Amino acid sequence: MVQVGSTSQVVLQFLPDWLQSQNGTILRGSTVVVKFAPERLSACRNSMRGAELWDIEAVAKFHPRGELVRGSLIQRMSRDGVVTTSAPRNLEIAVPSDSRQIEMWFHNFAELGGRCDAWDSRFGENYWFDVAGPEPVQLQDPVRYRDGAIARPEFVNVLDQTAVKKDVFPGPSGPPVGKDLRTSLSVRAWVKNVAFVKEVWIDLHVFDRSATLIKAATLGLPWEGSASGAGDVFGFDGEIYRGSTATPGSVSPRPNAWLVQYRLYYAVEGNLYTDAILHQLELVDDAIT
Repeated sequence: MVQVGSTSQVVLQFLPDWLQSQNGTILRGSTVVVKFAPERLSACRNSMRGAELWDIEAVAKFHPRGELVRGSLIQRMSRDGVVTTSAPRNLEIAVPSDSRQIEMWFHNFAELGGRCDAWDSRFGENYWFDVAGPEPVQLQDPVRYRDGAIARPEFVNVLDQTAVKKDVFPGPSGPPVGKDLRTSLSVRAWVKNVAFVKEVWIDLHVFDRSATLIKAATLGLPWEGSASGAGDVFGFDGEIYRGSTATPGSVSPRPNAWLVQYRLYYAVEGNLYTDAILHQLELVDDAIT
């Protein structure tokens, strides 16, 4: 069994004949590797002119916060730009530091050549895994849920998200002579195209290592383009926090940004919708950046 503090990866195997295995204890802040046998889901294998048009994805939901992570379990190989063969692909998933359980299910689907959907969800009960480790840090001022917002993830949801801290100090090659730490966030959201006039934004908080709020903002997501499923894509990509700076003879210390937290909202036709997820992304420490 993996002990608390171990860096070993836990492997979750979903084998043929509806068997499952787990090789250790899942820890907060670690990663799990998902290995899935495609023959467990073989209903949707659409193809057209030699091109394979199907996929299998894993969906992991982290409780109690409700964060969702998706990823393909199929590796595509192409010839002359056409996908002709597929092979199983392992999926590595980071476990948030506030997780207590992971809920997981699998979706085999095809959109072209006729819509097809099939599920591996243990007959709707899904697969559940406990998460161990040190108790989660309690934030002093988490992003609150806006009054009147309607939870409708089929109206608004996050497609992808990343938060990155970088040292952007310019300098010659060789030993660093300064520091300029910047934290950037990238969020892309899908919304149902209910009407032409609409607004999409996030309420954002940034916390330091002591779980103290160091930045709060509301950031609009500009329109990026149309999307499948009668939807539109809105996105934000920019700096959200400037940390410590240092030059020879001058230092301006600022709190060490550790956690980015936000809620997503979509206003249209007098209604306010949300996916109801408190999204959260962890950052590396300043000393490591």
